[in-house]
Amino acid sequence: MYRWDYDDPARQHFATLSLAGQAELAAFMNAAVLIDPIEYQRHPGEPADPPALLRTLHFGQHHEGLVTFLVYPPDDLVLVVRLQWLGE
Repeated sequence: MYRWDYDDPARQHFATLSLAGQAELAAFMNAAVLIDPIEYQRHPGEPADPPALLRTLHFGQHHEGLVTFLVYPPDDLVLVVRLQWLGE
């Protein structure tokens, strides 16, 4: 199973999010690493070969957030490199 973490700029941005935004991101990332972060929420017709190791996906109850993460299989690591939150 993968684990997830933040790079330093994303960690700083996470600290500025509301508690709701933090909870939404944590729930999303926990689900992504539990399933398979390379395949998580892949759209039909989205090219799978080669698999994209840098993914950008919406998160939040109403898709208020956007997270970009890097999947690094040798270390079973998913690194959040950028996030945006439009919610309150």
